[in-house]
This record gives sequence, structure tokens and C-alpha cells, in this order.
Amino acid sequence: MDGPLADFRGWVMLPDSLSEYKLSPYNFRVDRKKVRKLVEDTMSSLEKEVDFSNYDQIVIIPGVKTTPGQGYGMICYCANPGMLSGVSKRYVPKYKTLRTKGGKEFRGGVIVAAENAHLGMFAHDYIHTLGGIQDGKRLAPCLYDFERQSDASAGLPSFEHHAIYMGPWDIMSQHLIQQGQPCPGFSSFTKIRLGWITQDKALLVKPGETLQVFLSPLAHNGDKLVIKIPIDRDQYYLVENRQRVGYDRMLPDAGILVLKVNTDVQEGYGTVRIMNADSRAHNFSKATYKLATQDRNLYVDKENQIAVIPLWKKGKNLGVLVTTVEKSGSALQAARAILRLMQSERSREKARKVRLAVDAFQAYDFDRSYRIASGISVSN
Repeated sequence: MDGPLADFRGWVMLPDSLSEYKLSPYNFRVDRKKVRKLVEDTMSSLEKEVDFSNYDQIVIIPGVKTTPGQGYGMICYCANPGMLSGVSKRYVPKYKTLRTKGGKEFRGGVIVAAENAHLGMFAHDYIHTLGGIQDGKRLAPCLYDFERQSDASAGLPSFEHHAIYMGPWDIMSQHLIQQGQPCPGFSSFTKIRLGWITQDKALLVKPGETLQVFLSPLAHNGDKLVIKIPIDRDQYYLVENRQRVGYDRMLPDAGILVLKVNTDVQEGYGTVRIMNADSRAHNFSKATYKLATQDRNLYVDKENQIAVIPLWKKGKNLGVLVTTVEKSGSALQAARAILRLMQSERSREKARKVRLAVDAFQAYDFDRSYRIASGISVSN
């Protein structure tokens, strides 16, 4: 690409009044003709001084304070690929060609963000353009519920109403947690889609297999970041370690997070869902699995014979075991016994027992591991 990496063109005057551009705050009610008009009128006002072929993305900032339904109407959105295609129940995103009055064209990413938009809103929509489109779908899709976002009977759009699949655990689900505070980070799903998690940092475990690994916090660039468990052609699990560090410091909880992905699902209808460790807690505030927490130390998928057990920490990394449903009972019993032993008073004998119990656990001899950690005599 020739030309500057980025530049700022300042304010430009549009030919028509605000009413000619104003949008609904509900995705399904957005008038894509008005979206096109805003973008093309803005481009036309700059066409004498800008060679649009030098740029990959355009950001347009309507110069009016905006809240849902007020001012410009929609605080922030991705126009291309996005609203220019018309978000509907059968949404198929495409890159649309935009033209100035003088005939100049642009087919790259376009974001529209009101001047008072939260950084998380801007980041969410920029990620859409960064990911682009593959096989007729956005690589980094919206992870909230489109129908609930467009349900005017429920009042103005709110994340607590429509971020029903992942809550604040991915910025593509919930753009912000609190005004004036940093935005949420990204789940392993979005990071993989954007190429931010390379293959060497991911582990593949097939149903029926058993694997123990210590995962680095997802917000850090550690050696191992995620486990993928395939179910069929379109469905798989992702297992990640989420800690309140870096871009994840605003998260409501910390521990092992289990995601279920279905790539066959249309965007806005649950492409990724958190397997919530405590569905009674508000807005996924206790979504992670923790070894020390009763009723939150085991995830089981009986149909696919998959069990996920959170383990103890090793430095900053958190252990996790993927195994079968059949082995999950004895594995959990052993893991809890090891944790109790680790938390007891320090001594040389304790250190020896911990080492032997962990060695047996890593060999997947869970019964022996439990007996050693519990102080039950074990024959060689």
C-alpha cells in the first residue's frame, strides 16, 4: 500500500441535515440507504484531496453527541462489511463498493463511530474490518444476540439484555463493562480467527483422549494458550485460562473458561456460547471452573464423552485436565486431594508426597494419585 499509514482529515460539512442520515439504534431497523448516503457523502466531500485506493479502512465520526436513538442514533457500527449489507435474520455480510459523486471507488472497511463512543465500541467494529470475510461470514463476528438487540419492546439496547451467549468475556459480545473503565479483552475464539493465536500455542485433544496441560493466562503470550476439542465438522470446544491481567483485568471472574463453538450457526445466533459454571450468577459473573469451588470444578458433556477439570496453579499458569466422563470422577477426586495437600503446612514430607501424587496424576493413574495425596498406603 502506498501513501501514509494513517491520517486525519478533520471535520467536513455534509450536504444535508442530520435527519437525512440518522439511524435506528436497533440492528434490524437500520436503513442501509442512509448508511450508504453518510459514507458516500463524506467521501465525496474529500474526493479532490484523497486517493481512496491508498487506504484499507475509513473511520467516520459524526460530529454530534449520540446516545441510542438520540443525535446520530447509533453510537458505533461497522458499515463495511456490515450495515451496508443490511443486518437481518438472514444476514450475509459482503464488502460493498462505495462511490463518490466524481466516480472514485472504495471497497475496504468502513467504521462509523460517534465522537462520544466508548473505545470498546470502536475496537469491536474495527475488529470486524480487520478480520474481513471468509466463506460468506465475517471471520470476527458479533457474539451477542441480534434478535434481542433489535427488540424495541425491551427498551433501548443494553448488553445485559442481548449479550446472552458470552456476556463480558469477549469484546465481540459486550463492548464495555463500565463507562470510564477499560473495555473487555478477547476470547480464544476471536484471537484464533484473527491469527493472534498460532498453531503452536494450541493443543488438540480428541474426545476419548486424556491430556493434562498448564495454560498461560489468555491475555499473556505464553507457551500454551488454548485447548481445542473437536466434536464434528462444525462444532468444537475451546478451553482457556482467563485471569484478571492485561486486557482481561476488567473480567468479573478468573479460572478455566469452556466455550462451545458452532461455525454453522448464523452470526448473531450463538456462534460461540460459554458453558457457564454457575448459570445462577448474574451476567456470566461466575462463568469459570475452579478446582477449589464446589459445583464449579467439573464440566461434563455426556453425549460426546468429554470432561474438563480445572487443576492447581504452576506459577502464573493454571492446570486443566481433559478426559473422559468415565475417568472424571477419580480424576477430580485425585485433583482435589492434591490441592488440599498443597494447601497444608509445609514440610519435606509434604513436598515429597505432592511430587509423587502429581507424578501419578500426570501418568493418569488417578487412583494411585489420590491415595498418595490422601496419605493412604500405596504398594509399589
